[in-house]
Amino acid sequence: MNTPANTSKPVPQPEAELRAPENENTLATLAMPLGETVLTLTASGVPIYGILHRSRAMTGQSDFFRLQFRGFARTEGNQWLHYANDDARFHTSYNCAWVRVDHPSRSVTFGPKSGVNCVEAFTGLGLDTFLFAQTISWVKGAYPDYAISPGLIAMTGNVSEEEKLRRNAFYASQGFQFDWQDAAQRTGLYFKDKVSRLLGVWDKEHIQEVGGEAMLQSLALQDETRAALEEKVNRLESSCSSMKSALQRERNTSQILMGVLIIGVMLALWALI
Repeated sequence: MNTPANTSKPVPQPEAELRAPENENTLATLAMPLGETVLTLTASGVPIYGILHRSRAMTGQSDFFRLQFRGFARTEGNQWLHYANDDARFHTSYNCAWVRVDHPSRSVTFGPKSGVNCVEAFTGLGLDTFLFAQTISWVKGAYPDYAISPGLIAMTGNVSEEEKLRRNAFYASQGFQFDWQDAAQRTGLYFKDKVSRLLGVWDKEHIQEVGGEAMLQSLALQDETRAALEEKVNRLESSCSSMKSALQRERNTSQILMGVLIIGVMLALWALI
């Protein structure tokens, strides 16, 4: 007797539950440097120079990208004033911005969670916007179809209307929308449905990044200019030396002629005696 074939359909396995996103602090410790460049800011016409550091961590679940800035010096006339202490070091909560990509949920989260904040020396120069825009540009190029996890924005204490407008403009200028939790717009969420719909813009007139090639070109130009100035100085010194020699010869000739003239006068006087 033949056993009938088993015609029952296979029972579908339940989909694995999504894992919680990996902690950004853990990812930050795994991040490897991608390189450093010079960043120039302009504050009331005064150039400010600093170092921009990029790093990235990649795991089976996440992709983490971070930028950090530290001040180097500002110039006043021909004088370089170097930054020190907190202004001259890399921070994990100030002068930085990051984005965490979670592959299982196909979503990205921007940070720091408290917002992109700068130390007092670099506040109001557009550095926060630049750092935020750079993380947006990076994730747009890598994961344009991923969703965006809403971020919390909140203001405590006495906040002026101008401060609220400035905070809102910070996110709105990058293409985010808001879901307010109170009528005064003190607390809410900033969100967007897809990474590709963000902007990633900053003030390119007052903030510029200088790469290695541009730095080498600048150094080469400075060396050429210095060499040309040294050659000009050498020519001027040589010309000055020649003029001094000619003047000394003229003096010597004048002295000789004067001596001859005196002797001639004395001889003439002796002849008359």
